[in-house]
Formats: sequence, structure tokens, C-alpha cells
Amino acid sequence: FNQACIDSGYPEVFDHNNPDSWGVGPFPMNNPNGVRMSTALTYINPNRHRLNLTIRANVLVRRILFEGNKATGVEVESGGQVFTVEAELIVLCAGAVASPHILMLSGVGPAGHLADHGIPVVKDVPGVGQNLRDHPLVPVRVKAKEGFQLDPNGPRIQTVLRYTATGSEYRNDIQIFPSSFSTPLGGDPFDNEGIRLTCMLELAEGAGEVTLTTADPTVQPNIDCRHLEHPTDRARLREAVRLSIKMMENRSFESIVDGLISPTAEDLASDEALDQWLLENVWIGQHLSGTCKMGPSSDAMAVVDQYGRVHGIDGLRIADASIMPNCIRANTNLTTIMIGERIADWIASA
Repeated sequence: FNQACIDSGYPEVFDHNNPDSWGVGPFPMNNPNGVRMSTALTYINPNRHRLNLTIRANVLVRRILFEGNKATGVEVESGGQVFTVEAELIVLCAGAVASPHILMLSGVGPAGHLADHGIPVVKDVPGVGQNLRDHPLVPVRVKAKEGFQLDPNGPRIQTVLRYTATGSEYRNDIQIFPSSFSTPLGGDPFDNEGIRLTCMLELAEGAGEVTLTTADPTVQPNIDCRHLEHPTDRARLREAVRLSIKMMENRSFESIVDGLISPTAEDLASDEALDQWLLENVWIGQHLSGTCKMGPSSDAMAVVDQYGRVHGIDGLRIADASIMPNCIRANTNLTTIMIGERIADWIASA
């Protein structure tokens, strides 16, 4: 893949963490020695012994409690018991799905939507649950030639191509990365898949929403990503799919590629056919963000200010990927950690 990209005119780059980098090179991963450096390992574990830290597992946050516009605590459920935890400051870190869900269950969100579910309105904040952002992706599935060695225990992703789609106003808005798949499952329609080229769209034009299913906190909310509704998003991914297939015609793939599994020749026959395939095969990028977006109070859809404080509410901050105005052009892991560190510093210095 690396050679095919170079032969196609893309530069070789060795630091994809550099925002100005583009081309093909190693995919930076947060996993030295094969261990993902999670916040549990790097932040919680070294501090578990602290007497001013209590960690409770298997606790459901039912709602945030308010006195007027002041957050005073949370109503939680654990072991079949419902009880209240009070605090001077509540920091919501439940992610781009659960953070807006908890806010709406608590009466903070679009007033009309809350009323539809019988939830008393504490604060009408129209942007809660809106602006759901992600990195839509599609897999180009390929059958490997007989005899080509595939290691099911080897690293799935090692290299990536980043480039700007034709005519796009967004720099580096496409990623393509190859990965090895050699673990056939019984009944899997793609059990003969050997390798995959994943085409991922960064900075999508389209946005979805998270809405309430019911006022019952044990019921998951509705998640409507609305991937590829925008024609520009389809055009950019369409180009990436065709580029991926062209890459596999490179001589470097001669001993590997036996043929396409999906999309088929019929799917590639026209832009209209390929668009239909895209809509049927698009996946979430697992980088959901933006549902409690940061912005000035003059922005009617902004939920928090630049310090993570919820507009119009005292004693409540949000510190997770939901406050990103848009999904960044990378995995959200590192940026979310940075958000937590920054907001923690502001709280400590307040």
C-alpha cells in the first residue's frame, strides 16, 4: 500500500501527528509495547489510593438535580437503590451520546422535545443533542490470493494515506488505511475477506442528532447519524473508493489481490450505483462528538462556553468529546484527554 501510494504521486511522511503532514506513512497509535494507554491506566490507576477520590462502578446516572439554574447534585441508581450525590460542581463526562441524554433527562435541552416526553424544562438549550459529528467510513473488501500469508494476530492497521479530496475546501479530509482480515466466521458473508482498505471521511458536512426515546433513564436514546445525506460527503467518499481500487492495481499488490468482494463491478458502474452502495455500507467511525458543542452565548446552538460551562447554568461543566464544535481530523482519543486536562486545570484554579 505504501509503495502504491508513492507510485501514485503521494509523498512519504513519517509524522502524521503533524497537522501539516499529508501523504502516506506510519499510522500513529497510542499503544506502546502493544498496550493502549487508556485514561484508566494513566490517570486513574496511579491515584486510586487517594482518600479524596471515590470510584463507583455500575452506577447509572438518572438525572442532574437543580435548584433554579444551579446544579446541586445527581440522582443515581446502584444495586437497585436510587440515591442522591450532592456537590458544589458537577462535571459531566459521559460522551457524545450519554452527556446530551443525561442533560435532556434532567430538563436541559430543546424545550419542545422535553415537553413531548413530559420532562419539566430547567433550561431551554436547543443545541443539546444536535450537531452529532463523526467520521463516516466504508470498507473496500478484497479477497487475497491463495497462498498469501495472513496473520490473524498481527496488527490490523499500520499505515495510512491522508490527502485532500478533489475540490474540497478542507485540507486532509480523507484517510485511507489498509488492514489485514484473516479470521473467517461461520455464516459471515465476507468470510473470504483477506484484506480491507478503509475509506474514512474527515470533516463531514452532514450532522446527525441524539434524541430521547423516552423519559426513562434506563432506555437508550435515539442516535441518528445521517451519514452521507450531504452530496459533498458522498462525492468525497466516492472518490476515495475509486482511488483505493486503483491503488490495488499497482504492481505491489500483484501477489496479494485476487479480486474485489465489495463493492462489485455493478456497484462501480456509475456514480449513482456507487452512491447507493455507499449509503448501504457506511459505518460510524466511532468518533461521535459535537452534541453539546462549544460556542459563544450568541450562538443559539452552543451548549457550553470556552471553559466547558453550560450556558445559563451554574455549577455544571461538560468535559468530553461532545463539546467539540466539529469532529477533528484524527481519532478523538487525544483531543478528549486534552479537553479533560484543560477543564480540570480551570476548575483547580477557580
